Amino acid sequence: MAQIVTVTNQKGGVGKSTIGVNIAIALKELGKKVLLIDVDGQGNSSATVSRDARINQRPGGSECVFYADKPIEPTSTPLGIDLLHGHTGLENVDREVKAEEAAKLKNRLSELDYDFIIIDTPPSLGVRQLSALMWADYAVIPTKASSLDVQGTASTIRVIRSLEKMGLQIKWKIIVNMFVNTSKQQNTMLDSLRQNFPNNFVPIPLGQRVGVSDSLAIGKPVWEYSNIPREVADSWRSLPNTLGLI
Repeated sequence: MAQIVTVTNQKGGVGKSTIGVNIAIALKELGKKVLLIDVDGQGNSSATVSRDARINQRPGGSECVFYADKPIEPTSTPLGIDLLHGHTGLENVDREVKAEEAAKLKNRLSELDYDFIIIDTPPSLGVRQLSALMWADYAVIPTKASSLDVQGTASTIRVIRSLEKMGLQIKWKIIVNMFVNTSKQQNTMLDSLRQNFPNNFVPIPLGQRVGVSDSLAIGKPVWEYSNIPREVADSWRSLPNTLGLI
């Protein structure tokens, strides 16, 4: 059965798509069969892996996972990852679908012929984000080390804990992204996260580097970008292991 990994945070701008795509590529390089499901209407991760900047204008794609009667028909991508793309029409899902009905569709996903399914979510708690958490075997919560971003992270954790009280079993990890190690404030926030969530905190933050965003702009994982230092490249390439996915 496929392992479902949901990358989510109720705060935008924390690098969910970047982290999700790099996890997917790293798993593919480890010989895993990977499906990326982009349920964010912006379709950023879809554009990255498909190399189609206008893919979020095309209907279809990931909406099928919310409706039991719609066939699931992923497309292949140049990066070797299959894709159900995100598009602007996905907002209809939040109006048409009830989360309790979508929750029943997890087995339909996990029975697909993949080793891993990575779900990239929108930065707001609607049916799409909530369903993706209810389906998740693993939840990856990227955040930045700032008070506003950590507030969004805390809200996301509250949702996960409420789902756990309902009997769902979700392994979850917080990972700090775009970290500036010379910032006293960010180091203080990092320590606070480590102390408050010792069992769910990735101790090695991902630093802020121009090359991280530039690499995906040209359709490459971070570790294949020429201007990235070796230690940074290794930290991104080892994300599946660091997060406990493998």
